[in-house]
Amino acid sequence: MSQEISLEKIVDSVVREVIKALQKEGVKVVLTPRNPTDSDPAGKNQNYPLRNKTENMDMSLYRTPVLTENRIQKLHPLTGEIIVPKGTVITPKARELIQSKQILVTYK
Repeated sequence: MSQEISLEKIVDSVVREVIKALQKEGVKVVLTPRNPTDSDPAGKNQNYPLRNKTENMDMSLYRTPVLTENRIQKLHPLTGEIIVPKGTVITPKARELIQSKQILVTYK
């Protein structure tokens, strides 16, 4: 039985572990600011880490859209912006995770 894992997943896992180890030793990890000319020509999230993936959150099955911590945890590691419908309720834990991952939330 063989399993497959993407190189992105491996790199993400290694980077997370290295950052955790450095933080335990008291080293502050500084993330490089985005280049506004990349995938964000308007420069609306230029102060966020180098992440170039935007994800549109499908909440069509919800009567009242709710963004939970679980949905944020499942995002691609390079996600720097999520697009949610207007009126979406963001749970407190999801908001904390969004802030810690420095993800930009855009209401559509």
